[in-house]
Amino acid sequence: MQEGEFDFIRQIRKLVADSKKRTLIGIGDDAAVIRGRRKRVYLFTTDTLVEDVHFKWRFTTARQIGWRALAVNVSDIAAMGGCPAVALVTLGLPRGTSSSKIDEIYRGILDLSSRLDIEIAGGDIVRSPIFFITISLLGEAEADKVVLRKGAKPGDIIYVTGSIGSAATGLICLMRKDVPLRSEVRDFLEGKWLFPIPKVEEARQIATRNLSTAMIDISDGLSADLYHILEESEVGAELWMNKIPVDERTKEALPKLGKSFYDVVLEGGEDYELLFTSSADRDVEKSLDFPVCAIGKIVPDRLKLWLIDEKGEKREIFPRGWDHFLS
Repeated sequence: MQEGEFDFIRQIRKLVADSKKRTLIGIGDDAAVIRGRRKRVYLFTTDTLVEDVHFKWRFTTARQIGWRALAVNVSDIAAMGGCPAVALVTLGLPRGTSSSKIDEIYRGILDLSSRLDIEIAGGDIVRSPIFFITISLLGEAEADKVVLRKGAKPGDIIYVTGSIGSAATGLICLMRKDVPLRSEVRDFLEGKWLFPIPKVEEARQIATRNLSTAMIDISDGLSADLYHILEESEVGAELWMNKIPVDERTKEALPKLGKSFYDVVLEGGEDYELLFTSSADRDVEKSLDFPVCAIGKIVPDRLKLWLIDEKGEKREIFPRGWDHFLS
């Protein structure tokens, strides 16, 4: 049986388990949690985008890659209720890379960092046979406000921000320029993939108002990311298919692209929306200054994921989404 990304993560997690001294939360969550001062902690994360693995130059500009590279890291900090602060940027550059391309990459990074008050403090440049960009991001949070993937309990309600599946549909649109779509639909969907907006302020509200028992960002896909919460919390879940928010423009595009609800909503990723659980006795929707949707609930069945369809029929589904080593 071929091993996937998360099998390797579990292996590394075991190998380094005894080395933690200053780390409060290590491998297994969106970011590492490191002991800070005066009841605060540091959040530390890193992510890499590799040419022809995470993107293709034929449908992506250097500016868009710079933005995305920072955004995916910011989303990890946000998913734990933190504030992003300082970043390091490493570029792997093939021979012949132009200075103008580097300018455009940094233009994208700075477009987003200036909006979120993130300082670019340094990094590294190396020669590489293919282009890659790695960003390491340091954030900060109150120690008692950090939200982990661990903490969901049976009876908790599952919520999401925004709509699901638009970014995955947008990526298909970028690769399928031959498919006729209304320009407003195509522009919206492609923009959702090219310029993801990390939900920093939304996550801070959820965390500082103590509304969430567990939280993650939707990067690998709804079913896969929910399963990460189930693994860490040792619970199960049921999803209410007719409650999952899907934008009307996504619904319009799917049949023309030959894709289904399952392809982009359950299995597609890169929405960078927040997926979180909250106690059933909390009035979450009235406690937040932005809309969220209740899409399911946590159940006692450990590591079982059930889908309740429009007819009320229940069936077990299995987590599928992006995996570097199986995709």
